[in-house]
Amino acid sequence: MQNEEVIRQRSEVRDQSAEGSTFRPSFCILHSAFCISSRGQAMVEFMVGLVVMLVLLAGLIQIGQLTHARTRTMIAARAAAGLLAMNPTPPLSETALLITDWVPGPDRRRHTHDDMALVTSNAVTLPGELVGQAHLERVPAAPTNALSTLKDSPNPAGDFFLVKGEASASVPILPIIRRLVYAHPTLEVESTAWLVWTGGIY
Repeated sequence: MQNEEVIRQRSEVRDQSAEGSTFRPSFCILHSAFCISSRGQAMVEFMVGLVVMLVLLAGLIQIGQLTHARTRTMIAARAAAGLLAMNPTPPLSETALLITDWVPGPDRRRHTHDDMALVTSNAVTLPGELVGQAHLERVPAAPTNALSTLKDSPNPAGDFFLVKGEASASVPILPIIRRLVYAHPTLEVESTAWLVWTGGIY
């Protein structure tokens, strides 16, 4: 009896293992399809992430190029203005507003985009008043220059001419930035520097 029971249990185990072997190929097929699907999804995610990283890298490179061009043009503009400022002959008069203060705009907040410049003030006569308080007549053997004539000048601010230096540079736009952000081949960077003509003082 016991032998028959053992034989019967062994046959059941063999049947179960045989049944398991019949389902194993389908499980392997499903597992392979799952692996292929996972690999495809990972590849798509990698490509999307790579595109985003390339765009960010191109943006950083473009910002660096624009910043470098801005620095170069500002240095060149200041150098040009410096040469004009030290020129012994008076330069041509440049139109420039004499701003003494800013009035808050409708938002009642200072230093915002809607502030208005206050240009009607004593900025024209203020240099003469300052020279009067300096008592230049007490300085022995003072040279005759623009400083010494400020007090008696009808337009003291006009005795100090403003000179302007300008410089510009053309920055090429990267193809990926041109396609996504700015549809032009180049971007012009301009800088302007104002200095006071000091050639007549020394």
